[in-house]
Amino acid sequence: MVNGYAGKYLDVNLKDNSISTLPIDMDLAKKMVGGLTYSLHILWQRTKPRINPLSPENLLIFSTGPISGLVGAARGTVVFKSPITELIGHSECGGHWTSELKFAGYDGIIFTGKAENPVYLYVKDDQVEIRNAKNLWGKTTSQTEQSIMEDLNDPYVQVISIGPAGEHLCGEACIIQSTFHAFARAGGGCVMGSKNLKAIAIRGTNSFPSVADTEKTYELLYNTATYAKSDVIRSAIWGSTTFGSPSSQVRSADIGRGIFKNFEEGDHPAITQIGSPTQMRRNRVWDSSCTFCPVACQHQSIVRSGRFVGTYCQADWDSSANITQECLMLDPDGLVYLNAICDEYGIDAEGVGGVMAWAMECYEKGILTKQDLDGLDLKWGNLEAEAKLLWKIIHREGVGSLLADGFKYFLPKVGKGSEKFAMQIKGIGLGGYQPWLFKERYAVNNIGGHHNIDSPGSYVSDSLLYCIFARGIMPQGFASGVDYYYALFNAVTGWNFRKEDFDAFGLRGTLLGRAYNIREGYGGVMPPCEADVYPEKAHHALTYGAGKGKEYTKEAFLADRAQYYSLLGCDQKGIPTKETLRKSGLEFTIDELEKAGAWR
Repeated sequence: MVNGYAGKYLDVNLKDNSISTLPIDMDLAKKMVGGLTYSLHILWQRTKPRINPLSPENLLIFSTGPISGLVGAARGTVVFKSPITELIGHSECGGHWTSELKFAGYDGIIFTGKAENPVYLYVKDDQVEIRNAKNLWGKTTSQTEQSIMEDLNDPYVQVISIGPAGEHLCGEACIIQSTFHAFARAGGGCVMGSKNLKAIAIRGTNSFPSVADTEKTYELLYNTATYAKSDVIRSAIWGSTTFGSPSSQVRSADIGRGIFKNFEEGDHPAITQIGSPTQMRRNRVWDSSCTFCPVACQHQSIVRSGRFVGTYCQADWDSSANITQECLMLDPDGLVYLNAICDEYGIDAEGVGGVMAWAMECYEKGILTKQDLDGLDLKWGNLEAEAKLLWKIIHREGVGSLLADGFKYFLPKVGKGSEKFAMQIKGIGLGGYQPWLFKERYAVNNIGGHHNIDSPGSYVSDSLLYCIFARGIMPQGFASGVDYYYALFNAVTGWNFRKEDFDAFGLRGTLLGRAYNIREGYGGVMPPCEADVYPEKAHHALTYGAGKGKEYTKEAFLADRAQYYSLLGCDQKGIPTKETLRKSGLEFTIDELEKAGAWR
């Protein structure tokens, strides 16, 4: 163990059931740090260009960061080649699984190959086993977690798993942790299903690795825990502790950034029907936190009466906006019900919500008929029809089999101009925010239209793996929560990175992600500027309420994108120059990019 790092990855080949350890390259870690960027480097080095994302050769890489397991840093990442974009795929998740992995003595796990039959991986410190999961195949995620706990006779084991959506290789399938948390976007659950890997169960009984400056690390953590209890902080984070991220339902509408009716409008007169105050009075059960976090921004909800009675979920904003606002479904119990289906069956609510909203607009415009939709009356806000379509997608039944492949594959088959209002970029549906707010950032994102924007700053946070929602609890004496995390990282590692070092590292990660995509052919659309674009509908002017008059014109977008390319060190086509790659220590990518025709 080396100052924040456990010192090794588990390297698991599911084809031949071999398990080994891969030592952390500390020289590389000083350049790539950990988490997202370190994993992306592994993906670059160990996969051939243009592999099929569902082939055994694709990797599935789970990683911690050097401060994972400390206050405000319970997040982990998973990296792979995405089956719905054919570009880099990655997703981050909070909860307890990542911390447990660090406490078990590992910085991450690399999976390659495909098991002959369903399996799950069990890790308890040095004990690592590939176990039979035939009895788990077909179970939902909560059923899988419960079965594994019973099998191991350990109620504290931390489990991530796929549900039927991953087993059926749905493009939007995700990986669920502890019932409610999700490695959601880009199809990681689909890749996991393609490997016949049902679950990963972790139990760690070790402590956090050594740190370079014990006194400073303790001081920072103690001050954080103490300050978090103060009236100043409790007041500052009142919104998160009281309402959690679902407060964005109303807050987004109040400034016209909502996504109602497939992004048609940014505000709606009935939004309070599913707003946080309504949810708190009607459905709230209890609150919970990720490892060692005092914020407690996670709020579980249950339906107490009616046809969905007993249904429960954790309705985050990012998991709710697209299945509610985007589909114009404003039933509070329906919000819980649809979220619960997505969690139980392991599908990304954000992504599949965008698919269903597109289908609703197709139905409204006559592009998809009732017959095309297997008899569903897919009108805006029709909860029953939306739930049935969701079920069909998860199980690949009827029209659901077409839609389960993802935007990139079904849009050319449907055609008829439907691509103009498909609110997606490079195959990933947009998150719960209007383009006028995110500007060019949706379009240039390395993984597609993700709300977790690609920027040097995001590559730093997703590589150290701290939580942006916990930044508000940081102790006095820091200009921002980011400065606190920088100080904690330096105390733990002893590397004394300056702000400019973090900036350079973040830029390196962003460029490596873009270089990987170019190596892979940019999803079949080259040069990158031809793919880094919005659908036509994204540039329309909003007309109602707080959103009235807000517009992100194509001209404004092109100017913003050109500025982004320039700041990144890319040419006008969105390709990093050779000089930029060399300055960022990415000269090893140049030969592959030349073979891909980057600078022709």
